[in-house]
Amino acid sequence: MLKFLILDVYPSDNWRLVKDTAGGYGTGNNFGNSFLSKLMNFFVSKSIAMPPMSALYVYSIIKGKNCIIEYTKKILPQEELKNFDYIILPSSIIAHETEIETLNFLNRLGLKVFVIGIFGNIKKNIYNLDNSYVVKGEPEKFFLENKLEKKNLDNFFSNQNLGLFENRGEFVEILDDLPYPSWDIYLKKYPLRNNFLSFNKKSAIPILASRGCPYSCFNYCTYPLQQGRKVRYRSVKNIINEIIHWKNKVNTNKFVFRDPVFSINRKFTVELCNEIIKKKLNIEFLIETHLNNLDDELIKLLKDAGLKIVYIGVESVEEKVLKDINRFSIKNDAQFKIINKLSAEGIIVKSMYMIGNPEDTEETIKNTISYSKLLPNQLVQFSIFTPYPGTPIFKKFENIITTSKFENFNQYNLVFKHNYLNEKQINYFKNYAYRKFYLHYKNLGIVFKTLKSFFI
Repeated sequence: MLKFLILDVYPSDNWRLVKDTAGGYGTGNNFGNSFLSKLMNFFVSKSIAMPPMSALYVYSIIKGKNCIIEYTKKILPQEELKNFDYIILPSSIIAHETEIETLNFLNRLGLKVFVIGIFGNIKKNIYNLDNSYVVKGEPEKFFLENKLEKKNLDNFFSNQNLGLFENRGEFVEILDDLPYPSWDIYLKKYPLRNNFLSFNKKSAIPILASRGCPYSCFNYCTYPLQQGRKVRYRSVKNIINEIIHWKNKVNTNKFVFRDPVFSINRKFTVELCNEIIKKKLNIEFLIETHLNNLDDELIKLLKDAGLKIVYIGVESVEEKVLKDINRFSIKNDAQFKIINKLSAEGIIVKSMYMIGNPEDTEETIKNTISYSKLLPNQLVQFSIFTPYPGTPIFKKFENIITTSKFENFNQYNLVFKHNYLNEKQINYFKNYAYRKFYLHYKNLGIVFKTLKSFFI
């Protein structure tokens, strides 16, 4: 019986590192150096922790093929590592240097390593060593389609440079073919934290209803690299069954939908919500979506189904800034209307902004920060514009990248020579933005509520 080990390594930073965010590239939340920012670093690192979902899907697939598989975040002693036939290494940009160091170590031991994840695909030449094989596209497809027999799997390593044995397509077309990711196994070893406010009592299980995003922000966004631009859906029945499964298996009614744009298909969203209500599942869930895909009727239905928190990307209040990065948005008055409706229904709104966009100036950033305080949102996230390798926009920045370390591409560092602002100014505005928002009198309540949740 073949033995597999998923070795999911991370650098030893003191803030949150999550490989599953930013379209599989990962995010390292570092809110800044002010007292408030350091406090946020601490609480977020304690409240949010998720492994890459693809790794947990792969775990379930391999286990279902009668193989032995384990998951760890720590490098095991050499004698233990040699007990495994194959190592699976999830790739990311926020742990890249650490992953390559680990990969070289495993290579010296003569261990065969399957590298999974979109960044491994983008930087295949770096991850592809003598004893490593970079799995093309969604790794779930590779492990679903291939026989997990030693002779067959070893062929991938011996013939990797010949272009043989590539899986026939990059994406899983029928998502219902996937088993449920092994969150129960993960929870036996590690905390699964998604503890924002109402999610502070039990683990909130990540779940996917769909994959893919067709929007124009693919110019800078990495989700289409990971999942493609064609939206693929699970059946409503399959999703409902998974929700029921986790309610019974790990005793939770909290869920985080990890879809890039949850409500992009209104008919599908209505059907799913109605089924949740009909089955009386009594769940609470978080989604990320675009304001363009919400209306009063749908918001009410989402609320009735259990929606507690919604993430929306505002990015900037300046039209010229958004146009430069090919980001589409809705008018400010429409934003106010929809967010007001969400707040009126008791739904927590987290608005996400990017500062340091190529056309940002001190004035445009200050305008965006001021705008964030006017919106009826309760939570905000200010990240720094990051031109990711592999995205169309990266070609524009390739010659002005200022760091050779990929782990700096974490949405909280300036990684290119900006037209108008330097690194010191960008970092100042990162601190300033959080201070101006969370220490504003109308938002102090959310600060105290969040702090309270950690001590009760």
